[in-house]
Amino acid sequence: MPAPEVLSSPTPEIESSLLGVLLTADTAREGANALLGALSPVLGGSTAALAVRDRDGLTLHVLAEIGAPQSWPAKLTPQAAVGSQPAIDPATGTMVMPLRANGRVVGAVLLGDSTQGAELLLERQFVSLLETVGAVLSALVSRTDEELRRTCGLRSVDAILEGMAHQMANPLTGASAIAQLLEEDLADAGHRAAVGQIRQELTRAFTVLHDLLEFQRDTRAQDGILDLNAVVERIIRFRGYAIREQGIQLDVETTPDFAPVRVDARGLEQAMLIALHFAELQSHGTVNRRIGIRVRDVRPADVDVDVIDSGPGNVPELIADYFDLPFRSEHSAHRSAAERPDLGLADSILRGCGGSLQVSGSKTDGTTLTLVLPRANIHTSVTQQRRTKA
Repeated sequence: MPAPEVLSSPTPEIESSLLGVLLTADTAREGANALLGALSPVLGGSTAALAVRDRDGLTLHVLAEIGAPQSWPAKLTPQAAVGSQPAIDPATGTMVMPLRANGRVVGAVLLGDSTQGAELLLERQFVSLLETVGAVLSALVSRTDEELRRTCGLRSVDAILEGMAHQMANPLTGASAIAQLLEEDLADAGHRAAVGQIRQELTRAFTVLHDLLEFQRDTRAQDGILDLNAVVERIIRFRGYAIREQGIQLDVETTPDFAPVRVDARGLEQAMLIALHFAELQSHGTVNRRIGIRVRDVRPADVDVDVIDSGPGNVPELIADYFDLPFRSEHSAHRSAAERPDLGLADSILRGCGGSLQVSGSKTDGTTLTLVLPRANIHTSVTQQRRTKA
């Protein structure tokens, strides 16, 4: 095993590398891998991991690890969580070095060689590096949490536009039918001409609503062509660990080929998170908790994502909640979104991309939410190029 760097002198290069992670990493997991990579010269090739602390204050989620595979402690000891004192985990023999930021423990560096860990903690420069790691990790986690809060708090303008358009179309349809019947019954030519003019104006209103919906569903200004497999894998990386921590088995099946879709990436991720959260809630209370996610290339028109839960097979209504009115704390927007995911909003987002959300249920197979997306037309060479890179 290589010997660790001597830290008797300042380490500005390592410090700069650690701070640079804030500029290069997009997610907490990606940042954790970069932080651990920057620390590796100091650790001398030892088996190590970087974990973030859960909201419960004790549970550790390992985001990155280097070296030989090893079992890591699942929780911080109360003394480490409160006092921030390094300790050796009795179950795994791992040295746990708590990371602090803003006065609280945000995670821990886990070192397989506890003897080496004790020696490193005697170095003041190493302790300073741990403080930098804690500050950067805290910033990355806060950034991810803020993005999630924005995603959960958004109410899509697409849902409002489509809902208003349909609500306006209903009375217009009734008025047009009445005008047609009235025109047939009128004997006076002048009156028939006036009612005919009314029908023409109603037709114009229908045309305006149709144009509004077509503009709202326009995909020419979207993010371009995305690989649906990559989007699904990103969502699983984001939520997979938390789902498995609830005792829910998570099975993912993607297509072997590039699955091209032309959608807004943020909107698609929001719709998938809503569908996945619904599956989580449905799977609670069942004996064999399981969620299956399957990407299907339904050539030549669609690419689908099936989200299958192990629940009772309930088929929910796809009605969007356009506004959240928190008259009382127990009916707040946050509580409503947590207990009843807005599948109508997910459906509206997908319709804005030219797709839809389909729902089916079975007492034996649970509820299946199918996110249907139009397949983007691409040249074969692009697909082959992606396969080669993969």
